Amino acid sequence: MRDKGLLFLAGVLCATLGLPMRLLATGSERSLDQLLQAATAARLSGHYAQAGELYTFAIRDLEAVGITDVRLARSLLDLGGVREVQGRCQQAADLVLRGLRILEAADQPDPFARSEAWQELGKAYYCQRQYSKADQALHRALGIEQSTPAPRQDRLAEILASQGGVYEFEGRFAEAETAFERAQSIIDQNPRADSMDAAFLRNNLGMLFRMMGRNAESEAAFLGGLALAEAATTPNPVMEIALLDNLASLDLARKQYRDAAARFERALRLLDRGTPLPPRAAGQILRDYAACLRKLGDRSRARTLNTRAAALLSSQEDGNGRLVVDVTELAQAK
Repeated sequence: MRDKGLLFLAGVLCATLGLPMRLLATGSERSLDQLLQAATAARLSGHYAQAGELYTFAIRDLEAVGITDVRLARSLLDLGGVREVQGRCQQAADLVLRGLRILEAADQPDPFARSEAWQELGKAYYCQRQYSKADQALHRALGIEQSTPAPRQDRLAEILASQGGVYEFEGRFAEAETAFERAQSIIDQNPRADSMDAAFLRNNLGMLFRMMGRNAESEAAFLGGLALAEAATTPNPVMEIALLDNLASLDLARKQYRDAAARFERALRLLDRGTPLPPRAAGQILRDYAACLRKLGDRSRARTLNTRAAALLSSQEDGNGRLVVDVTELAQAK
């Protein structure tokens, strides 16, 4: 599935980037649609730097011709999502807030688009560890989604999972467990639910149980999530890497170094196939694997992995920032 995505991306980029920039600057419908297509394809395939550039071009074109409708809002939100993945959290929040203002100012705002935008803002605050503001934005997203005539069950589960993550990092473990279990219940009752969503929730529960010292339950949740991720119709190697890394961390805590090394090796194979992962996350996995190999006496390979890890950890692509925007005014608007 990932290969198909890359082939599609290549085709769209050739069609779009082959156009003269003066044509793109005219804001023509055809060139703008191609540009947005290419940006979305790059984002979905994990080419975040490329996606960021393309979304920036699209936003400039939209603003140059005075377009301030849902297309501009969607582009701002998508670029905000890219910046959040890159760890550029302040920029993400600023972009999402701009897009949200456009949606909220519409004569008949789309509740589904608003719900998604508020969740994106919550994620941007979470990225900056502004947990109370993230909770406020996510609560707003949940309320909007629940008030629609036909709430989307997958969206409810996703928002609840995001809330659980906020509560977890605030140390509100009981509330986090409740949020995760509510999300899990929604997915379990939905026969069309994506198994990858269930894997994601089990990963979150596993992390929560680990923080609570409930290691046996943590391992069971991670293993269940990994089984779901590996059996999914559409593979998600990023999710598999996260689960393998979390299981390896449990192994390290128990001094089960050979088990940890086997899991790290599986994660490394996925990384080496080109799985898109933020540089610092990949670097941390390599560094942990190197530490595990040193425990097993394989110092030569540990040095090689540490060299790779150092290059990734020094990357400036996903540097962090501080929050400068506030959600309070918008929360009271509607």
